[in-house]
Amino acid sequence: MQYVKRDWINEKCKEIEQQRKHAPQTLYRNIEEITGKRTFLSTGCIKAMNGDIIIDKEKILERWAEYIRELFKDDRKDHNILKNNFAGPPIMKEKVETAIKKMKHGKATGPDNISVELIEALEDFGIGKVTHLLNEIYDTGQIPTDLSKSIFIALPKKPGATECELHRKISLMSHITEILLKIIMLRIRNKIKPEIAEEQCGFVEDKGTSNAIYILRALIKRALEVQKDVYLCFIDYTKAFDRVCHDEIITHLKQLNIDGKDLRIIKTMYWEQTAAMRIENKTSTFQDIKRGVRQGCVLSPDLFSLYSEIII
Repeated sequence: MQYVKRDWINEKCKEIEQQRKHAPQTLYRNIEEITGKRTFLSTGCIKAMNGDIIIDKEKILERWAEYIRELFKDDRKDHNILKNNFAGPPIMKEKVETAIKKMKHGKATGPDNISVELIEALEDFGIGKVTHLLNEIYDTGQIPTDLSKSIFIALPKKPGATECELHRKISLMSHITEILLKIIMLRIRNKIKPEIAEEQCGFVEDKGTSNAIYILRALIKRALEVQKDVYLCFIDYTKAFDRVCHDEIITHLKQLNIDGKDLRIIKTMYWEQTAAMRIENKTSTFQDIKRGVRQGCVLSPDLFSLYSEIII
């Protein structure tokens, strides 16, 4: 029986390896099947700041709005639109088409309710309209309100969770915004990449946690062979993504001399973004997000890696 289970796990691992890039949804299902991990259902209630249990849906939404406001508040500088740097090539239709092809299907839409599948269904007409819109945003630096909004969905990290802190926030944003940021990401990555240390494995192309684990295992094995001590230091950043300082990110991006229009879009996106919590088709009031990298944003891994280098 033990051999049968081991063969089954080996077979599943092979499937997961093949599905890494081509079938992410099936990949996650297989991982959950092997690990036994499951998504916990919400309790339907939440704790107020004073510890009282809230059951009323409207008050739960008010509590989430309060939590989001407190979590993301910061004393950052005022948003001054960059006016002395207008560098940046126009967004080509081919680049938009490539970005759309790289988008995952079946994703929930943001506040604008426009899906990437809808744009694809409109074929050349849809791609042309999106290209025109993105160039208008890129040239003016002004982002429509719906494209700078995000919707949070709360998932409990453990059964019976009633504290806001014990929920994982899944962010839904406009697919059009994602297309724009994918294009900008490809433009600025070549300037961010040299800033990332060789030792960093997180959010780095062709590297991952498995690389770091392999290196660590090799070091420990060698240390045991020669009877030497190994000292490890683990640093846990509390709510790491949510605590990133926007001013620091913009300052460092300026030093990298990225095109002015790209920098302006990134700064406008971060300074004008708002978010609300959605529970059972009801949405809380939108709150200003004054710190943290955007959850689910294609730029976030690169910006967080850059921020990590600043800290180290």
